[in-house]
Amino acid sequence: MMLLDSRLARHVLFFGLPLVLGLACHSIFNLVDTLLVGQLPGSEGAESIAVTGLCDPVTTFQTILFNGPIAGAGVLLARAVGRRDEAELRTTALRATGFVLLLSALMSVPGYLFAQEIALAMGAQAGWQLQQCTRYFEILLGGGVTAGMFLYLTTIERSLGRTSVFMAFFMLSNVLNVGIGVFLIYGQGPYPGFVPGFVGVIAEAVNAPRLGVIGSAWSTFWARAISCLLLLAIAIGRGPLRGALGWLVPQGKAVMEMLRIGLWNNGQIAARGLAGGVLIRTLQEAGGGSPAVIGGVFVGLKIELVLTLLAFGWGAAAQTLVATSLGAGQPDRARHEERLALVFATVIGLAMVIPLVVFAPEVSGWFNDDDALVEWAATYLRMMAPALAVIPVSIVISQAMVARNRLRIPVIVDSAVLLLGMSPALVIALVAGGGTTTLIIINVVTCIVLAGLYVGIRLVVLRKPAVTA
Repeated sequence: MMLLDSRLARHVLFFGLPLVLGLACHSIFNLVDTLLVGQLPGSEGAESIAVTGLCDPVTTFQTILFNGPIAGAGVLLARAVGRRDEAELRTTALRATGFVLLLSALMSVPGYLFAQEIALAMGAQAGWQLQQCTRYFEILLGGGVTAGMFLYLTTIERSLGRTSVFMAFFMLSNVLNVGIGVFLIYGQGPYPGFVPGFVGVIAEAVNAPRLGVIGSAWSTFWARAISCLLLLAIAIGRGPLRGALGWLVPQGKAVMEMLRIGLWNNGQIAARGLAGGVLIRTLQEAGGGSPAVIGGVFVGLKIELVLTLLAFGWGAAAQTLVATSLGAGQPDRARHEERLALVFATVIGLAMVIPLVVFAPEVSGWFNDDDALVEWAATYLRMMAPALAVIPVSIVISQAMVARNRLRIPVIVDSAVLLLGMSPALVIALVAGGGTTTLIIINVVTCIVLAGLYVGIRLVVLRKPAVTA
């Protein structure tokens, strides 16, 4: 009741909810793509889910790598907002824009040159699966500039406190993704029952090609590209990206600070991404190549990603609010805002996990009607329930530490637990003959241990003054 009566609690709640909804929509990109390709007729549906399951960790990892320096830019922009320094805000925003464009160009190279090698490394089997994974990587890794710029431009809006714009564009990009995806995945038919009849008429009129799972990659690319152009117009029109063209050159103190924050933040993200890749790879081997087992587990992983990004929404809220309050010289307010974000993230996370576990078979059945696939997806979700309940704890605390300039702690903790603990345990279990359920249990235990460590570290860190430089 004290939280409900608190003006600050309401501020944190209504600042964080649009971020949570926006990032939930971002995760729905992959979820919707999985649902759409899962409705392809015959065995193509389950096989297409397997393709997206193999590719998504890599494309998500690329997006997450963008998130490091972009998160750094967000912290710097929020501090400038807290200090009410308009000149610093505009200069930092433009410098960061130039840096994101440069980084996008560099990160697109692997998608053009090494798509097949990456697909093989993820366990794609020779033939149709390898061909589809290779093309999928070429489109989304090679066109990664849309992912980087979309994240950056929405981060500008978040840092300025315009969370409604942040949420609106994540929702818009999803609407575009679904609309474009229906045409490109199914072409001129046949369509699932939920697709309106007029879609077929339009598809025939424009001679829409049937691209199958590759259509989902193109729809993601174009949805982000269109959203980026609109966001860019808003940022220029409202002022944050107005200034001399020379400011786009990524140089100066702000860029170095952004790189410093981004380097450490990416260290944490890299640890999570590498551990996630090991998890996917070992699950692929433990599943024995069965589309039902692999597809079912991948459906569970995609639903887990939605819940994880909900937690990242609260993490983003905590990071922005803490950075803004520290920039304004209000450390007590920053501490209280972090606590509130953690409470809201945990409560809302539990509210999502409980019905998801109760209705796991029904939710899993939305993606594909294969009984074995549905059973494995439901099994994964129910086994992961304890971990899903505590994931928000580690995410919110680690993101707030970035705002407090405690950059090394998340990298050290995640690397120790995920790379030195979970990853070797998964490999050893697989070599020893452990099945899919054994690997899932290792993942559950790791998530719980990670959350406990962050709680203990947070109690120690908050006894010391925050660093705002």
